[in-house]
Amino acid sequence: MTLHWIGDVLLPRLFAAGVQSLLMVAAIWLLVRWLRPSAAVRCWLWWCAALQLLVGALWPAPLELALLPADWQRTAEAAAAPAAAQLSPAAQMPYLVTRADLAAAPAQAAAPADALQWLSWPALFAALWLAGVIVLAVASARAYLAVRRRVAGADECEHGPALRAYRALGASLGLRRLPPLRVSAQIDSPQLVGPPATVLLPQRQLAELSDDELAMALHHELTHLRRRDLWWGWVPALARHLFFFHPLAHVIAREYAVAREQACDAAVLDSRRYAAHDYGRLLLRLGVAPRPATGVAGASPTYTVLKRRLTMLQNKTLAARAPAERTFIARLGGAALIAAVAAFGLVPYKVTAAAEAAAAATVGAVAANVVAPATAGAAVAAPVASAAVAAPAVAGAAAASAPAPTRTATRSESKVVINDGKSVRGEQRITEINNGDMRVWAIKDGQYFRVMDDGRYEPVRDAATRARLDGMQRDAARAEIEAAEAAREAVRAGREAQEEGRRARAEGERARIEAERAGREAREEGRRARAEADRARAQAEQAGRQAQEEGRRARAEGERARIEAERSRAQALRDAEQARRDADQALRDAGLAREQAQRDRAQALRHAEQARRDGERARLEAGQRQRDGEQARYDAEQARRNAEQARSDAAQRQRDREQAQRDGAQARRDAEQRARDARQQPLDSAQLQRDVEQALRDSQQAHRDAGQAQRDGRIGAADRARLQAYADTARRAVEALDVDALRREAAAGAGAGAGAGATLRDSEAIRRESLRAVEQAMRQVRRELADAGA
Repeated sequence: MTLHWIGDVLLPRLFAAGVQSLLMVAAIWLLVRWLRPSAAVRCWLWWCAALQLLVGALWPAPLELALLPADWQRTAEAAAAPAAAQLSPAAQMPYLVTRADLAAAPAQAAAPADALQWLSWPALFAALWLAGVIVLAVASARAYLAVRRRVAGADECEHGPALRAYRALGASLGLRRLPPLRVSAQIDSPQLVGPPATVLLPQRQLAELSDDELAMALHHELTHLRRRDLWWGWVPALARHLFFFHPLAHVIAREYAVAREQACDAAVLDSRRYAAHDYGRLLLRLGVAPRPATGVAGASPTYTVLKRRLTMLQNKTLAARAPAERTFIARLGGAALIAAVAAFGLVPYKVTAAAEAAAAATVGAVAANVVAPATAGAAVAAPVASAAVAAPAVAGAAAASAPAPTRTATRSESKVVINDGKSVRGEQRITEINNGDMRVWAIKDGQYFRVMDDGRYEPVRDAATRARLDGMQRDAARAEIEAAEAAREAVRAGREAQEEGRRARAEGERARIEAERAGREAREEGRRARAEADRARAQAEQAGRQAQEEGRRARAEGERARIEAERSRAQALRDAEQARRDADQALRDAGLAREQAQRDRAQALRHAEQARRDGERARLEAGQRQRDGEQARYDAEQARRNAEQARSDAAQRQRDREQAQRDGAQARRDAEQRARDARQQPLDSAQLQRDVEQALRDSQQAHRDAGQAQRDGRIGAADRARLQAYADTARRAVEALDVDALRREAAAGAGAGAGAGATLRDSEAIRRESLRAVEQAMRQVRRELADAGA
């Protein structure tokens, strides 16, 4: 497969298939809009649209539909006729050329073509198309490898309710072999990926989903597996890759994916195991998540798709109340619709002229193109060539009345004119023009003469000139022979075309006979249907008469019943009183039922509110993590203010110490203790300084690790921003610690009282608590990065 084959063969097929897809997509859109078929039918219709693109690209020759008038084909053939003749240069041109010219002409014509072969537009478009296909193929391969790495990094599912529901659903759906069930921390919704098929569950939401929600999610994924969506989905994907330049290819792939999800949703509800509102609540809880490259996901890729799936659930709830007969008819109609679209839309078509008129036009164009130079070369071949396109009598008359033609040859530097007829003097003349120099040669009685300008005849004594003139005559005779052969080939082609026309007419006659036979069968079916209708009408009349007889008997029975009613009137009055009491009781029961319905509605509203609160709680938890980091910074600020208050308290105790002389002994012991504390405080301050520097280095390292994790694809941009926010909060909390102030407080507290020493110890404890909070935040960041890497 070369670029020229792609540009000359494959790209025209792709273009034709893309044009035909416009009609098919429009037809499917109108059918879906007017008939509103089920989701499964819509899924297959869009799949057929994708298959039409692939069939159009691979089908070697489209089917021809003779819908255009014959003039259309005749005009096209006439325009292409000059390039259709395949005669030799001597037969195509009614003049003489030398053998050197014949050998040099093809080489001169081929040189520019070879030079411009790689600069043609089809080759350029083929290169661009091939580059686009390669880029998409590489992107798809990378996405598939990423999915396989995600599967390899997932853990075996050990959740008991999930395993039990998975096995039970597999048995109920008739799946002989279940794919592995694994748990992954890198996804947000259940997924079925492959091939090979694997079911993935989100690790973060596995504990939050109830047993019913887990069963619905697994049922949806196993329905994909039962429908073999992983394999059927290759057709739209391949069409989207080959027709990446065609917007409708992407529309077809998108609509097929949406209809496929809706079909699985409808299949889950058709099982009669779950309520539609519970399933809709599950879709809302799963929310919006990206679809895997080679798989399907329970969540919707966009909010628009989620809305369409919820709307389908509502329509499905209304359609579930239809009777079984109507459902069967709808399914049968959907199957017929898919078959009709596949039969009339998959095969590529080509609109052409009528068969017989096109064949006649083709034969006429070819014969005219060949006969014209042939008749110019030889008068004897004219009646034979004209017989392919006209009546023999007319062609013979034209040949008999035609004068002897004159052959002219035009080249860049010379021109030769040969008069086949004899002049009055019994001579044959040859006129040769070389670069404006005209020479006239005469041949008479086997002698060669040059006719001078004054009319004199000068004998030709040069052997080379006589040989050249002989060569001209021989080439002229050879050209006449080739022209006659071309005429015979044209006649043969005309006969073959006429034979093809006769065969086409025979086929048309057979088709007409088949159509008449089908019409007769249809009329016979109509007669049988009318007979059945007559029998049904007679049966209806008989049933009417029986109904009248039954009515008379019913009136007699009614009379007897009236008498019985009169006798039981008193009993009826008593029964009416009892019925009134029963009605009162029924009204009370209805009131209770209405209250119960109101309570159920209130309960449903509470469930909806609970779902909304769950979403709010998730957002609040994210905000709470951010506020925790802010709280650590506020705590560090509060510790600093407490230290300042401790210094003021120490000064107050110093003034109190001057007034408490009777506690001198105790004061001396306190002073010694403060001296020891003062000696220990610089050591603690140095250690605290090292801890602060280490905390700053940890926060910077966490910031770099979060960026590296996003570049490696382990976390998203939102997770990176959240982790970096944690790290920045911890860094600000550490920077808020004033180690120099602690040293100054230690120096100032060396001469303070016992209360001041305790306050300093409290301030130091608060600072150490802040450092521990920072260290915990850093451990949380490292833990989440490690989980993302796993």
